[in-house]
Amino acid sequence: MPSRPTTFRFRDLPREIRDKIYRELLCNFKPHPEEGFMSAEETFEYTRANGSNETAILRTNKDIYREAYDVMVKTNRFVRLTSTRGLPIKLLVQGIRVPIVTYDKAKVERFKGYVLALRVGSTVSANTPQDDRETSDPCSLMMLHRDMGWLCQALSDGDAHRKGFSLVVQISIHVAPALIEPLPIGHATFLQDFFSETTQATLLAPFRTLLRGLQNIKVQGHVNEDLARAVQEEIKQHRWSDPEKVLADLIAAKETGSNLYKQFNGGDAYIAWADAAVDIDKIVASGAWPDLVKRGGQSFVSRLAEMYFLLRLNMVHIQIANIMENPGMAFYAAIIAEDSLNSAARSIKKNHWMEGYKYRPSIQHLAKLRYRYAVLIRLKHEPGTADRALMYIDAALQLQPGDPAIMKERDNIVAWLRSTG
Repeated sequence: MPSRPTTFRFRDLPREIRDKIYRELLCNFKPHPEEGFMSAEETFEYTRANGSNETAILRTNKDIYREAYDVMVKTNRFVRLTSTRGLPIKLLVQGIRVPIVTYDKAKVERFKGYVLALRVGSTVSANTPQDDRETSDPCSLMMLHRDMGWLCQALSDGDAHRKGFSLVVQISIHVAPALIEPLPIGHATFLQDFFSETTQATLLAPFRTLLRGLQNIKVQGHVNEDLARAVQEEIKQHRWSDPEKVLADLIAAKETGSNLYKQFNGGDAYIAWADAAVDIDKIVASGAWPDLVKRGGQSFVSRLAEMYFLLRLNMVHIQIANIMENPGMAFYAAIIAEDSLNSAARSIKKNHWMEGYKYRPSIQHLAKLRYRYAVLIRLKHEPGTADRALMYIDAALQLQPGDPAIMKERDNIVAWLRSTG
């Protein structure tokens, strides 16, 4: 007589085995992507926190749903990020490739199991330029808490994208919003135990470690009052307060790049120089800058301005070499080089660094700026620009008469000009 088929009862498995299955099905997100420049196709696109998650088990029955939901919420630790119009939050998040679970507003609002809810607004009404409106629109995003470090880094870059960002941005961090949302029966009590003071500290750790100089911060929700107050005060402290330490750190970064360049490692040298230059941009745009100027005086400003100018020239040199060696990357390298040249040129304008001050580079360095403008124009080889290249190379030659490199480049430009005639 044939045996009767047995029925597999999932709920008969030990709880630890069921939880392992839930984690395998619902908590399988891929790690943060490797860093690098975005391709043209990726511009203004979110980086997805992709994972091979299978949510069908949530529709099995109420008991399994409750168990699986608990594991999903506590393991993934979902975070909701919303912003108001006029702030470059999309640009910041996209630029540093912060992983996003979903940017579908309806899905973000429908889900209730968040461990944190961040609201980013502004203390002033924003008049957004036409070109920035796409990246300054409001956003509603779902993220993972594991990626809060990347989000904090993105927010720390705010001043580099919008001057005064750190002074006007207003961030509300709501801890344990899941406790006030209508969750399945039995969840609220269970999650209440989950959001212990230890968990609260863990959830807030990336913010208190990585965010600095933001004056309008509010930590609220299911959180210890002393912890909330401590986090708020730490975030308000400026990252840069000692002019000499600022200079020492930047000098070290510049030397790191120079040593890498001497070792024929132009790629890493460029990264070191670019990081230092961007840090200077952040410092000048931050709320810490007035105090640094007051403490360090014009001597500090002059040293920083010179370092910035040289960093930008070095960066252009690397990109010009890239254009010559790798024609396939010429378009992107030219854009990056031109941006650095323009940044260097802006840095020698009056009032750029402080009211009434104008940085004056040496004759040799100013000649390099004009020379590299001329070289870049020739390498881009756009119609109708040969005269402009000649103007720059002649200006460089006036500063450095008889310089062999400048004279050779002038010959190249004159030959280009003749070929277009």
